Amino acid sequence: MKEKKWDMYTYILESKQAVRDIVNQQEDIFNTTVDYILNKKIDQIYIIGSGTSYHAAVAAKPIIEKVLGIKVFQSYPIDFKDELIFNKNTLVIGISHAGMSASTIAGLDKARNEGFATIAVTAEKDTPILKHADQQLFIEMPIEYAGPKTKGYICSIVTLVILGLKVALKQNRISQDIYDDYIKRMLKSSDNIPLIAEKAQEWYQNNKQDFLKCRRLYIIGYENCISAMLEGTLKISESVRYSTQCYELEEFMHGIYHCIDQDTYMFYLGSGGQYFNRAIQLKRYFEEERNAHCFLISNENNNKKDFYFPFTNDKDFTVMEYVVPLQVFARSCSADLGIDANIPSDPDFHKKMQSYIYDK
Repeated sequence: MKEKKWDMYTYILESKQAVRDIVNQQEDIFNTTVDYILNKKIDQIYIIGSGTSYHAAVAAKPIIEKVLGIKVFQSYPIDFKDELIFNKNTLVIGISHAGMSASTIAGLDKARNEGFATIAVTAEKDTPILKHADQQLFIEMPIEYAGPKTKGYICSIVTLVILGLKVALKQNRISQDIYDDYIKRMLKSSDNIPLIAEKAQEWYQNNKQDFLKCRRLYIIGYENCISAMLEGTLKISESVRYSTQCYELEEFMHGIYHCIDQDTYMFYLGSGGQYFNRAIQLKRYFEEERNAHCFLISNENNNKKDFYFPFTNDKDFTVMEYVVPLQVFARSCSADLGIDANIPSDPDFHKKMQSYIYDK
């Protein structure tokens, strides 16, 4: 029997069904954790995690904050561990997709020592992180065997959002109609993922010869696409393994513009909204003044170089759509550069750096 080849692109396509599976199983997945939260006095929430987990927290934070009416912080675990001042009625949600992140475990240990409510969120059963929180919540999705994870990002967002929505519904902070509307809009965005991926494959092939020359890439985002910007940058860095950086639109203008030249490649996540024209202005500047290689990702059909798709541009959930062209670029470009992204550049890196905890 031919050995199955695990592929990042396949996982991108599977995200649509993975989201629907979580929605369909929501009562079994969330009820125990919702009850745990309802039995606590919670004045603020910290969502801590690294990499993809942190990026999912960035996406989910504004929704949870809005529906619960309390302050929600997304934080890197080490930053949280070293903070000094807290509200005693704090809930700490620690996310580690593989369940082995040493920094997230350290953050949860800090939370427990402070007497806070703690929830460990992971996609893996029987992992170290489960011993370091009072409550466990699983990201219910098929395991990703390919190196750079894609479904994990989407399903982490969905898991956090549904948790917040269900608590808000139980507390009568939102109505059933509002709850249903959030779920409907979330599914509308996630259902677009396979279509966006197919369109992104065409976009990549149309620009392939230019893309393969890239060795320095900047990704610019703003407003509701910051999470997609962060996660896309991580996926490209993991896969093509050359210098890839990202900046919020206005932040980029405070000094970074000096290093842009004719050899620089730039992706702009143009998700509509109040800053869209500002992003277009910046793109034109670098095309005309620096001869940089600029590509717009939006629902505006600008030119053949740009990526066009009728995104929902939903303020809450379009973040799950705009990451897809970046994921597809990461997979396709790495393959054409002869890089197998499923093989780590150093399989023992986390052991050497002690950034994973392997003892269950």
